[in-house]
Amino acid sequence: MLIQLAIAWMIGIVAGASLSIVAGWYWAVGVVGVVGVRRRWGAALLVFALGALRYGASLPPVGPTDVRLLAEQGEVQLVGHVHADPTRNEEGQKLILRVEAVQHDRQTRSSSGLVLISMPPFPAYQYGERLLVTGKLRSPRPATFPGEFDYRAYLAHRGIHVLMRTPGEIRRLSPSPPGPLHWIYAAREHCRATLVRLVPEPQASLAIGILLGIQSSIPDTVADAFAVTGTSHILVVSGWNFTIVAALLAGLSQHMRIGRWPAFWLTLTIMWVYAIFTGGSAAVLRAATMASLMVLARASERQSEPWHLLFAACWLISAADPHSLWDMGFQLSALATASLFAFGRPVETWLKARPPFAWGWMAPFTEALTATLAAQVLTLPLILYAFGNLSIIAPLANILIVPVIPYTMLLGSLALVGGLIWLPLGQLLGCLLWLPLTWITSGVRILAQPSWAAVDIPTFPLWVLGGYYGLAGVLWWRKHSLNSTNANSAKIQSMLFML
Repeated sequence: MLIQLAIAWMIGIVAGASLSIVAGWYWAVGVVGVVGVRRRWGAALLVFALGALRYGASLPPVGPTDVRLLAEQGEVQLVGHVHADPTRNEEGQKLILRVEAVQHDRQTRSSSGLVLISMPPFPAYQYGERLLVTGKLRSPRPATFPGEFDYRAYLAHRGIHVLMRTPGEIRRLSPSPPGPLHWIYAAREHCRATLVRLVPEPQASLAIGILLGIQSSIPDTVADAFAVTGTSHILVVSGWNFTIVAALLAGLSQHMRIGRWPAFWLTLTIMWVYAIFTGGSAAVLRAATMASLMVLARASERQSEPWHLLFAACWLISAADPHSLWDMGFQLSALATASLFAFGRPVETWLKARPPFAWGWMAPFTEALTATLAAQVLTLPLILYAFGNLSIIAPLANILIVPVIPYTMLLGSLALVGGLIWLPLGQLLGCLLWLPLTWITSGVRILAQPSWAAVDIPTFPLWVLGGYYGLAGVLWWRKHSLNSTNANSAKIQSMLFML
């Protein structure tokens, strides 16, 4: 029942965003659902209506003080604070300014809304700083033809409706106010500076990306090589990180003979502190949510319901932020997890029946290849539709690199803690960390060199993508029932964290 209700909830969110229907009609549908709530169709109608209303409630009204009304109106002067941790790369930095006041046509008045500002890389600005910014506001560019990436819609789902590029003046009005997030970001920056002193480049940038979720220092050539080899997921904080944290805490709790539920709350607290510490991005929060549900399943001894866990995670994430359904990262994460649940066991069985994957010492590589191939069943069509790029070398790259990631995480954490305590100790441990980092960077660089490593795929219409998923769903449903995956859930759950 939970699965049907979660699907009804997400359909309601999509309907609320796509259909120009006044909220009163959704209230009427909800009333009908309440009348028949004892039956499945009634509960589904009620949840559908609540999903649509939840999406409507997430849209802030456009009042007379909204900053978006000043787009294409000439130069303006904005006063506000940095709303989130800015993103930086070699070319510049982007920050989101939450506007408090605006000056236009020599009139100063209060205002509201978010503005995405692109500026040079220096000076670097921090979360919470209050700024005065002068420049011209403009509206994001919409898609010009069907199937093209719609940058305007992408930003709108994040509450951003206006941009400013290369402001004429930026002035700090006050430093970042003290507070939990300010302290967390400052601590993360201190850890980043420490890692830079432990290992050389480009290994340091890779370690910073894996451990701290900071990708700004990764050279473009290295990032391109990871994209070509289909291993870009290594550069960001993912479920792997939370798996290692949970495993270490589980071992520590068992050694210290901590009870099951105290260990659960300890693990949950540390995982979410780590999620916020690494930036609290949507992808990190998704990984933390899924990992939390897995830890809860282990604590309650209910690991036999993988599909319920997946849809519960989707429901929680979309309830917190309905716009996450339009996030490509969310879509790929959900599809990859579903693909592992549905096709992980058949792929593993097929591989283990053939040498060299049938050999015992190949187990880590077999598991990596199983996760890669099984996840591709449902994620690859979406990747081709959205990006038009197919990595031929991805299965081999994941076999050689993915099994090394847990050791990289463990050695990286030890080196970082050692460096924070005493820099020479961290540098000594950094010698051990250098080995797996070099394996990863060198392997990706070599595998990305062949001209056939990745190929471009012609664009295709949306109905082809929908038809593929419909056909895949029908074929799988005819061969399996939801309960058929229960016996294999523990194995599949361990593989899904490789996403």
